[in-house]
Amino acid sequence: MNNNSRNLIGNLQSSAKAILDALIPEDSKVALLDYPHHTNVGDSLIWLGEVAYLSKRGISPGYVCDINNYDKANLKKSLNNDNPVILFHGGGNFGTLWPQFQEFRMRVLEDFAGVPVIQLPQSIYFDDAVQLQQTAQMICAHGKFTILTRDKPSFDLAYRHFDCDVRMCPDMAFFIGPVRSRIIPRFDRFILSRTDKEKKSGWHDTLDHVFHGLTVDIDDWLDSSVLENNLGRIESRTTLLRKHFDQDNRLLLRLWNQLARARMTRGVSKLQRGRVVIGDRLHAHILCVLLDKPHVLIDNFYNKLGNFHHAWTKPYHNVKLVNNIDEALEAASNFDFQLSLRKLAAG
Repeated sequence: MNNNSRNLIGNLQSSAKAILDALIPEDSKVALLDYPHHTNVGDSLIWLGEVAYLSKRGISPGYVCDINNYDKANLKKSLNNDNPVILFHGGGNFGTLWPQFQEFRMRVLEDFAGVPVIQLPQSIYFDDAVQLQQTAQMICAHGKFTILTRDKPSFDLAYRHFDCDVRMCPDMAFFIGPVRSRIIPRFDRFILSRTDKEKKSGWHDTLDHVFHGLTVDIDDWLDSSVLENNLGRIESRTTLLRKHFDQDNRLLLRLWNQLARARMTRGVSKLQRGRVVIGDRLHAHILCVLLDKPHVLIDNFYNKLGNFHHAWTKPYHNVKLVNNIDEALEAASNFDFQLSLRKLAAG
C-alpha cells in the first residue's frame, strides 16, 4: 500500500474522530441502532467502521438493534445514565429513497424526544417536499438531534431545512483502516454494476459490445455466501432464547459483527477479481481505497458518488470519476498503463 492511500485513510479517520469525540462524551451510555440486516456489502463496511471507532474509544454499545427488533422499553432501560447517546447507523438511506429506514428513525425520535441522538454520516435524498417538511418538524420537536452528512449537497439541504446541529463527516467505513489481500486478479476488469433502485439506468447496456481482447467479470455484491447463510440460520433459530436472555441484543451483536465481516470478505473477494475495477457503488470506491486498488467510478442517478468523491477522496491517485462506460474504459486502460510502468520500475 502506497503512502497516498495510507495518508488519505489516516486523514479521514482523524477528521471523523475529531467530530465524533466532541459529540460523544467519554462516560456516555451509547446505543447503536439500525444494524444493516441485508446483503449489501457497503452497509456492513459502515457498521464495521462504526464498531471499530467505538472500540477505539473504549465504548461498548449497551443496546443494539435492527429496524425489526427495536424495543422502546429495553432501549430506555439501557440508557439509564447521565450521558445517554443514541447513534443511528450511517449510509445513504436518509430521506425518501428507502422509506422503511426513515420511518424507523422518525419513530425513535418521537420515542426519545430530548435524548441526544446522532445520525452517523449519511447522504440525503428527498423527492417529496411534504416528507421533507414532516422530517424537519420531527427533528425540531425532538430538540437534541445532530446529523452528520457525507457530502456538501446533503449538508446544504440539512442546514437549510433542519433545526439541528449539522456537520460534514467522512464515511465511517474508513475506520476499518487499510485492508490487505493476497487474492490475485483473474480478470482484466471487474465491473460492479448496481441492480437496485439506485442504479443509473442504461450505463452498462452495451458492455457486451465494448470489450476488445479483455477478460471481464460483471456482478453486483448482493448475493450472500454460505457462511452468511449459516450465520443467518443461527440467528433465526435462537430468537426465542435471546428474547429472554439478551434483551439488549449485546450477544447478538457478536453474531452480527461476524456476519458483517463475512460480507466484507465477500466484497473484497469480488473487487479483487479484476486488475482494475469499474463500479457505481460508493462503497466499492471506499473499499478500493482501503485496498489501494485502481478503480473507475460511474455515478448513480443522484450523484452520490461524485458528491462524496469531491468532498473527501479527490487526493487519492488511483481513482477516476467518469460519466459513461466509454470514459470508464479509457480510464481503466490508463490505470493498466500505469501498473505496467510500476512493474518495469520495480524491475
